[in-house]
Amino acid sequence: MEIFVLIGGSGTGKSHKALLIAHRYNIDYVIDDGLLIRKDKILAGHSAKKDKNRIQAIRTAIFEDPSHAENRRESDSKASF
Repeated sequence: MEIFVLIGGSGTGKSHKALLIAHRYNIDYVIDDGLLIRKDKILAGHSAKKDKNRIQAIRTAIFEDPSHAENRRESDSKASF
C-alpha cells in the first residue's frame, strides 16, 4: 500500500486533485476529510466539515473519533481490497 498526502489551505482544490489523481492512476480508494470513497461512491464516514468545532473535525478527518473509526472499520470488512 502506498499513501499520498496533499497539503494546502482550505479551498485550494486538494479533494478535487485527489480524485483526479485516483482516476488517472486507477486508484480505487481515497480517504478524504473523514470519508472513505471508492471510485465516486462514499462507502463510510461523514465529512469533518459538518462537525461543530475544529477539534472534533480533526478527530473525524483522521478517524480518531471512536464511533466514526468503527463505522470505517465495518466498511473495510465489507469491501474487497
